[in-house]
Amino acid sequence: MEEMPLPEEIKEKILQKVSNKALALKAFEYIKLVKRGDGSIWVKEEFEDINNHALWFMVLACVNYAQRILKGEDID
Repeated sequence: MEEMPLPEEIKEKILQKVSNKALALKAFEYIKLVKRGDGSIWVKEEFEDINNHALWFMVLACVNYAQRILKGEDID
């Protein structure tokens, strides 16, 4: 598996959607794209401090948005 940073165009689309942009920018630090052996690309998070609830939920929301964008779905 090859890991890649989340592309800027995906980050921009997510930032247009969320209200807490500072928290989303922090969440992006924990999100990566993973290219699997079959060529498919998935979104992966590496976040362990689940006691930081606000950031944890933003990470999960951003992962969901990024995955939907990759599939060509609308996030509005």
